[in-house]
Amino acid sequence: MMKQRFKEDFDEVLRRIVDSDSLALSRAADGEASVLKNITVGNKDGWLFKRDKNLVFRADLRKSMLCTDDNYLYGLSCTCCDRENHEFLLGTVQAPLGNLTFSNIWVNANFAAFNERFLTTLRVSGKPIVLCTNQKARLGDLEREIPLKDFLPIPGNCVKYWEKRKEMILAWIDLKASLARNTIFLFAAGPLSEILIHEMWKVNPRNTYLDIGSTLDPILFHRESRGYHKPGHVFADRVCEW
Repeated sequence: MMKQRFKEDFDEVLRRIVDSDSLALSRAADGEASVLKNITVGNKDGWLFKRDKNLVFRADLRKSMLCTDDNYLYGLSCTCCDRENHEFLLGTVQAPLGNLTFSNIWVNANFAAFNERFLTTLRVSGKPIVLCTNQKARLGDLEREIPLKDFLPIPGNCVKYWEKRKEMILAWIDLKASLARNTIFLFAAGPLSEILIHEMWKVNPRNTYLDIGSTLDPILFHRESRGYHKPGHVFADRVCEW
């Protein structure tokens, strides 16, 4: 059960990665909240949601926020970083409090522990690992840390990609999820991660599906894309509060 305590929840998710054969962690913050509010939004990773235009994407993202299954966790914006969207997202999800944690669970003051323990935890689990992220990712450095069974590339703007290729993508992830057994899927595909996690969970909940966001950008893209990546940055020291 999540306790909405920053470091304790981090430890609990790592424990479940090893011990559980059924786990999902979907994370929503300001970008996802803007999509749900139908506000034009994009970010430095290249995705763009346009108000009143990408409504298929918005609808599917909204549906992905409504799961109430026991092992399906949602990370939401915290009050110390974004109180407005904390309250909005808290009113959007239907999961019980015990399934709710921080969207920042991997980052800010937890990032040092993430760097030290996350990839080690994946190795210790002994489970097959699949990565889903931008097709430009450089996998070599990551594969020196963990064995990758498969790579699911996401090209270009994830919003446009979903709306133009939705049926093909659904068939593709049905194939991957249905044939997997106690596999860890890592997602770093912007707000599309939340949709993919939900769709794959519906196909087969006997896997682990984790939105890891930008945490591995220094390894996969050789760039420190967020403030928390830099020791001494204000976010790197922030212990988030529910």
